[in-house]
Amino acid sequence: MTEHLRNRRWRRTIVTLSACFPLLLLLSAGACRRPSPEQTSTASVDESATSEIGFAEQLSGGRSGQADRIKLSQTSVDDADLSAVEPSDEWLEVIQLDAGAVTDAGAEAIAALPSLVHLRLRLSPLTDRGLKAIAGCRSIQILNLPHCDATAAGVTELAALPQLRNLRLGGPRLGAETAAAVAGIDSLRNVHLIGVPIDDLGLRQIASLPKLQSLYLDDSAVTQSGWDWLFDTHPDLHVHVNQKHPDRVKPHHP
Repeated sequence: MTEHLRNRRWRRTIVTLSACFPLLLLLSAGACRRPSPEQTSTASVDESATSEIGFAEQLSGGRSGQADRIKLSQTSVDDADLSAVEPSDEWLEVIQLDAGAVTDAGAEAIAALPSLVHLRLRLSPLTDRGLKAIAGCRSIQILNLPHCDATAAGVTELAALPQLRNLRLGGPRLGAETAAAVAGIDSLRNVHLIGVPIDDLGLRQIASLPKLQSLYLDDSAVTQSGWDWLFDTHPDLHVHVNQKHPDRVKPHHP
């Protein structure tokens, strides 16, 4: 009798498992259809790429008191967009544009802003005319123009900015004489020149800035003798050479 009951229970278990088997297959198939980490990551990137608020929308939001800046890393911005800013936009303290191409006309529109502190324009071929226009915006403290088309004469115009403390410049027409122009901006504390052929003499000129705290030079023409002079005479100066800390310079973490 006991053996008979045991056999009945065993047959019941087999029937139950057989009934559940199709459900297990469905659940397994569903798990297989879940997106991979790579697919999830791609979806997140695509969503981020389309979620950036445009220039006009950010301008409108700032005017309604929601922000003090316009910052775009992917959306293309040009002179037509910038023509919408007005001298009454006193709230606007920061403009950072990483896509598109702003020319001298756009720079002239920016120059009318009364409270602008930080300006970054990537991929924007500003000439000497554009730099002269920016020099009229006396509130600027941080200026980042890594792809300009200006010369040393245009850089000289920036000496009119009384509060300019950070300057980052790059462009094919900036020659060794740019060093003297930079050295004429007494308020500078941080200088970063990209692809500008500054030589040993130019290094000495820039190092003479009375408030200089950091100097970054990428692809310069400074010799080892020139660097040795700088390290010996300015041991507290924070220096980067081609995006690296030289062996004789201690890393600085502000």
